Amino acid sequence: MRFLSSAQFIERSRVADEFVAPSAALANRLLAARGLGRLPPCTVSYFIEELHRPGAAIGLHTKGTAEIRLNLAWLAQLAQRGTDPEWEVAFVVLHEYAHFVLDLLEVRETGAGAVRQRIEAEHTGFLNRMRRLGWLADPVSRKLLSDHNSVAEEWYCDAFAYWAAGTLPEPHAAFLDELLAEVRGFPAG
Repeated sequence: MRFLSSAQFIERSRVADEFVAPSAALANRLLAARGLGRLPPCTVSYFIEELHRPGAAIGLHTKGTAEIRLNLAWLAQLAQRGTDPEWEVAFVVLHEYAHFVLDLLEVRETGAGAVRQRIEAEHTGFLNRMRRLGWLADPVSRKLLSDHNSVAEEWYCDAFAYWAAGTLPEPHAAFLDELLAEVRGFPAG
């Protein structure tokens, strides 16, 4: 497949839709399987940003909504690979959806900043455990050590994506089970 610029990619919106639709559907199935099916489903649109840094600014969520926007420059680059991108795109969709869920939790929290404090404490515990374990940890935990995840909220969003897929190791899966238990009971949106 020859490389398409983002502008060409968006001109062929049907191609972009066919490329992303299965990933968005996968993300929504994973969310429903985790008991989050009563929340609004992920909706995905695109934006053009010509970045010359691969993988930069690949997703955005609109505050207070489950509307997720993916960078077409990143999607065009991903489309050039010979591998199936379904999980990679679904991961980004789930990561951005995690920001939406965090917004919901914060609106309903009893103490100011209580949810973020819990996430920061779990993130600190994760970093401490990983220092002791080194690189012997499982592949998901190693991915959660990336520079991107030095901020607790970004770590939570990546952990959320792995949690939705059922691949987040303990004790973090139990933490997210507990943190998101309230979300499962929210009325259908």
